[in-house]
Amino acid sequence: MIDLILLSVCAVSALTWLVILFMPVRWRMSERWEATEKSNTPVSQLPILSVIVPARNESASLPLTLPSWLDQDYPESEIILIDDESTDGTEECARSIASRSNRAIHIIKGTRPPYGWTGKLWALQQGINVSSGEWLLFTDADIRHCPNLWRALVTKALSEQREMVSLMALLDTEGMWALLLIPAFVHFFHFMYPFEKVRDSQSKTSAAAGGCVLISRRALDKIGGIAGHRNAMIDDLALARRIKQACLPLSLSLTKSVVSIRPYRRLSDVWNMVARSAFTQLRCSWLVLIGTVLGMLILFIAPMAGICAFIGQIVSPATPILSLVALSLMAWTYIPTIRFFRLGLSRALTLPLAGTLYMAMTVSSAMNHFSGRYNWRGARGRATQ
Repeated sequence: MIDLILLSVCAVSALTWLVILFMPVRWRMSERWEATEKSNTPVSQLPILSVIVPARNESASLPLTLPSWLDQDYPESEIILIDDESTDGTEECARSIASRSNRAIHIIKGTRPPYGWTGKLWALQQGINVSSGEWLLFTDADIRHCPNLWRALVTKALSEQREMVSLMALLDTEGMWALLLIPAFVHFFHFMYPFEKVRDSQSKTSAAAGGCVLISRRALDKIGGIAGHRNAMIDDLALARRIKQACLPLSLSLTKSVVSIRPYRRLSDVWNMVARSAFTQLRCSWLVLIGTVLGMLILFIAPMAGICAFIGQIVSPATPILSLVALSLMAWTYIPTIRFFRLGLSRALTLPLAGTLYMAMTVSSAMNHFSGRYNWRGARGRATQ
């Protein structure tokens, strides 16, 4: 009986991975962009740019990121940093770094968010209120920009006639847990929100990566600003969805021109990042959660269980054969992500373990939602819906 059940589940897993194999738009990672060349756009044609950075307790990050913003060669631009009630000297750190540069930085002392606003979105709103740019670049305090990024990114938006352009920052993979989980995070995100479909105006798929979002002010005004999603737990996805619903063109690309310096050395670092919002991505539906968990059990755990059962002489040879087929197809779809991170191809075999851990994180996210907890840079509170 156990043999028949496990054989059936492994067969479903192998068949599902075969179907996924023939859906390359979800795993081939072809939507990439780099600011590799100096933009030749005439200075007179470049719009005024406002770079808005919410920062909460980022004194350790700013020495590694702020210089990369100050060194940008964009002609008419302003940097607006919102010190979101930091307790670690974030404002003093920013002023000290800026004092050694020829570029000024506008630092705002953030206030507590009004009822119904999340902390980060209220910080962004305060920056938007004092900004003067025709284009706005939302970035995080732990994001480093390559030289010429601003000019190249604005040129990309103008030449492609996009009202919003987002880049998924290269995440840190130093350490055992980061090596295991960060590439898988990008892989799963791309699977859920294929970047090619985000670009396609005929597709309803929308997504953005909050670490680097360039948006025109006219587009932001057209959708009524960020107040329309002021309580969103996943603010970048909410913004992208509203842009797509307004029939405005947008794009999302993988890049190495924007780098996150935030470390993920411990399992808890990745766990907290995922658990904060995973259940929200499931539309806060317990039914969808159950379906997701069952799906991940079939896709990631069943093949490994089939092989273990065969080693334990519990099942017939057909079960591990189907398990190996499923694992092989799974690894094949993971290879483009592994190559993007320049890791050895053997890392593709770690996806079942990563998938199992992400399943647990998703369940943990549901538990956090049930208790009403969330975390924005160390500030715990209750989520509003």
